[in-house]
Amino acid sequence: GYQLVDYVNAQKPSSVLDVGCGYNKFKGKIHKLIGVDPYNNSADIKLPLEELSTTMKFDIVLALGSINFGDESNIDNQMKIIDKLFRKEAIFRVNPGIAHDWADYGDIVWYPWSQKKIYNIAKQYDYLVKDMKIEYTVQGHKRFFFIYSR
Repeated sequence: GYQLVDYVNAQKPSSVLDVGCGYNKFKGKIHKLIGVDPYNNSADIKLPLEELSTTMKFDIVLALGSINFGDESNIDNQMKIIDKLFRKEAIFRVNPGIAHDWADYGDIVWYPWSQKKIYNIAKQYDYLVKDMKIEYTVQGHKRFFFIYSR
């Protein structure tokens, strides 16, 4: 939370996009942030990532739990979109199947993130994996935090 806010603000970004911002809790904490979310009225833009139509590039894109759902094709499509959106860094937290007891996920298919997939994406787009952490493991599912930089 706050470490991420400090990290992003220290880079003095001209623009930041929070994909899947939820309640937009970083708004007012991270400078020049725009939150996009398909479901939450607190977002600045209430749309799915796939419907976001902009030629704007953001210094930093945050995807903190939003690129978790669907099959390989769905994740690859979302990564193509994110690739077009950021200039400097894309910061991810992926949560492959660690359900929260307060949420109803219905029939959602969790994407099985792995270190191999993270590094394959980096290779595909010629990114540097600036940071990679396994935050915790629950029932065999690892939650990863990583930063892609150009």
